[in-house]
Amino acid sequence: MYHHSMFRVNYTTYDLRREQDTVNPLTRADIMVLSHEDERSHPYWYARVIQVFHVMVEYRKDKHSVFAEPTHMNVLFIRWFRRDTMFESGWNAKRLHRLEFFDQESPSDAFGFLDPDSVVRGVHLIPAFAYGATEELLGPSFVRRRKEAVERHKDWRYFYVNMFVDRDMFMRLRGGGIGHKATRDWDDFLQREGRKPQDGEALQDEEDVDVEMQEGDEVDEEEEEEEEEEWEDIEEGGDHDGEEDGEDEDDNDDNEDDEDRVVADDGEELDDDILAAEGYGAL
Repeated sequence: MYHHSMFRVNYTTYDLRREQDTVNPLTRADIMVLSHEDERSHPYWYARVIQVFHVMVEYRKDKHSVFAEPTHMNVLFIRWFRRDTMFESGWNAKRLHRLEFFDQESPSDAFGFLDPDSVVRGVHLIPAFAYGATEELLGPSFVRRRKEAVERHKDWRYFYVNMFVDRDMFMRLRGGGIGHKATRDWDDFLQREGRKPQDGEALQDEEDVDVEMQEGDEVDEEEEEEEEEEWEDIEEGGDHDGEEDGEDEDDNDDNEDDEDRVVADDGEELDDDILAAEGYGAL
């Protein structure tokens, strides 16, 4: 087993640029990895690196077979964080995600080994100073590498994930970064992430929807009635207009006939009048 003081993580930023983070167990030890497949509440898991080392591994299929050639394997010894699910966080809640260490009662959950290739990038965690430090999560242990933690044998009770430490971290927790292919499926979830509605709120939302639908139906019925009345008025108005137009046309014809009639001057007799007097009728 060979120990190392640090390791570096290369990753692609949201705008398709290459970036590198240096992880040091004594100074900048916090990292983030992709969550497990059955995790559907948050795309990342968080951990603190305790030691960095590599080993030369030899393996064989069974006790009768020969060992294979030694293989170089890089390993991280880490202490896991868990997300405080009782704390409302996310974009809709307008709060940073809050983390805490696993309790020492479940060491299999609290500690583990990790392949450095699984690390997404380093993460900046802010201690929740208002809640103070505690020794309930873990007693005196070598896993506390930082000087102030070793002297007190305590850990900060909570930590906040600083999603605004840089633009890439912001986009990783907001979604939509074209360089973040691994979390593309999480984009819709992240963009609507926030506080879950309580039962009373959900019920009220349903009632509001029902009320809006009822109001919408009433408005539609009123509009239909108004349209029917308008059509009836138009049809009735059309009939009256037709009769009036017919009368107007007859009057116009009479007026036109009157205009075409020839009027005799003083002392003149029209041929039509003479023929009519003789009994022939008007031509």
